[in-house]
Amino acid sequence: MDFTHKAYGQLLDSFIKSGYRVVTVREYLEGNKDPYTLILRHDVEWNPKRALDIANLEHSRGFHSTLYFRADTKAFDLELMLYLQRLGFEIGYHFNTLDRCNGDFEKAVILFEEELRKIRDAGIDIKTVCSHGDPRVEKKGYKVNNEIFLRYPELYSKNNILGEAYLSINFPSLTYISDVGIRWNKASSTKELMLRFISREWPVVYVLTHPDYWSPSFMRAMGLKVAAKGIKAFKVNKTIIWGKKLISLPRRFLSGN
Repeated sequence: MDFTHKAYGQLLDSFIKSGYRVVTVREYLEGNKDPYTLILRHDVEWNPKRALDIANLEHSRGFHSTLYFRADTKAFDLELMLYLQRLGFEIGYHFNTLDRCNGDFEKAVILFEEELRKIRDAGIDIKTVCSHGDPRVEKKGYKVNNEIFLRYPELYSKNNILGEAYLSINFPSLTYISDVGIRWNKASSTKELMLRFISREWPVVYVLTHPDYWSPSFMRAMGLKVAAKGIKAFKVNKTIIWGKKLISLPRRFLSGN
């Protein structure tokens, strides 16, 4: 039952049992820290409905996380962002403007500020942002999208941004846990991860998940897991449709070569 909504709910229950204080990225940067603190963040890449499913599971347990929404996919759902903000979730901007501007920093900054303004004009209080990474995009003169902040550090103050989800956090001081690739970097399964939380193995934890990876049904979860293993085996990413959802698979897998 791994990577199902049921499994995610059980993971949240392990946070409660272990006594972690669950905070948003913004809260952590503002200094809201306990001896056992868990920063909970989600990157909303494609499907806003999956983000709502995850948020409902958290809200029912009294948790509020940070959700970073992309502006260049159907994840860009301003109505949903406003709804989640009213529930107490932090909404952030998941940007990839260097990728979309072919490494042109000046154009990337202009696009970043335009999209940030559009989100704020809708009534969404953006205080933190997070770069998106896509290994399929050829990098020309940069490695990651958040390098716009390294070249133009004044972007923080100019745009009233408290921090960037990678650059503004001292990662050596905590444990980073991610579900990238539909697998955990610190455990072989969600069940194992739950046991490690319950044992309070890590005092300060930063947990990243992608709602698109988590499924309401066991069959969909199994299908995505198999697809993810195929991606890893072939080492080449391409996009296909799984049901009505976009996932990635190798071109030669699709063509049969």
